[in-house]
Amino acid sequence: MKIAIDVHSLGTQSGGNETYFRQLVRGLLQDTSDNHYNLLYTYPSAIQEFEGDDRFSFTRIPVNPITRNAIAVPRLLRQTRPQVFHCQYVKPPFVKTRTVVTIHDLAHEHHPEFFRPLEAFRLKQQVRRTATRADHILTVSEFCAADIARRLHVPREKITVAYQSAAPGFQPRNPSQCREQVTARYGIDTPFILYVGRIQARKNLPRLVEAYASVRKQGVSAKLVLVGKMDWQSERLLEKVKELRLENAVIFPGYVAYDDLPLLYNAAELFVFPSIFEGFGLPVMESMASGVPTITSFGSSLEEVAGNGALLVDPNDTASIANAMSRLLGDADLRQELAARGLQRSARFKSGNLAQKTLDVYRSLV
Repeated sequence: MKIAIDVHSLGTQSGGNETYFRQLVRGLLQDTSDNHYNLLYTYPSAIQEFEGDDRFSFTRIPVNPITRNAIAVPRLLRQTRPQVFHCQYVKPPFVKTRTVVTIHDLAHEHHPEFFRPLEAFRLKQQVRRTATRADHILTVSEFCAADIARRLHVPREKITVAYQSAAPGFQPRNPSQCREQVTARYGIDTPFILYVGRIQARKNLPRLVEAYASVRKQGVSAKLVLVGKMDWQSERLLEKVKELRLENAVIFPGYVAYDDLPLLYNAAELFVFPSIFEGFGLPVMESMASGVPTITSFGSSLEEVAGNGALLVDPNDTASIANAMSRLLGDADLRQELAARGLQRSARFKSGNLAQKTLDVYRSLV
């Protein structure tokens, strides 16, 4: 098969969207099929790790989404004539190639307040149109599959769930060594509580900071480390940190290289991911696979992903988040038990599932 995949999110430091395609392409590299893949990329440094396999070719496309989708990608597909085209969220106009689209979630439908107004409007219009025009839809959880089918009026048989998994590097490591490396590389002293993800409104971080402030009043000295790229409405979080006078206790390392994340997970006392809405929540999977006691939210897909491997809290209730943090920090036996349950849970999500399920979808269209 000749397959074109739009991987322009690689190199954007855009969290889950970028990680999804990195995991997919790494899985395709491991597959022995004699398919030919043309990766449509934007940032050269992002595709260096995939070079060297004759089955892969690379075509650079513009950064600007209007130029990319309206002109560059349709023209390229007409010229190269792949049998399948794979994109994310939005199928470009004028594309006649059989198309697989990955829709991670419909957060823009449920919570438009977490998006720039124009972006929310654009996504609502274009994703709905794409869901109708695409030949098949991939998504990352049963929760999302049901949501897409119901909300976008798509036949359920047109949707395939392909779970992600934690990359092999996310596994238990020596905590003392990881703490030393985290201190040396990032200047972060231990102990600390960890969050990983984009610094944006729907991740519910102002409420996490409020919960952390409550826990500190109980005598907890651990810092709160919020790893991720600053995104829209992040100023509200910074204002909350300042309001609660936590400037010296809440640490923002910014975007951390993907290969360094296992060090941070293994150095943490516990991991907290109190997001209000997620399609999958890969950081929860990475934390559990690293053997770190994990707290996350009920609602959306996170219950499906975490199972009994994490403590579930009400993301809209600061006291619920604070109580879970306090409970874990004060109970070493519970931390050990939860870490073990998290390892068992994460092991059920097999490496390679994403690539294999995606290949099955490609084949079904040819």
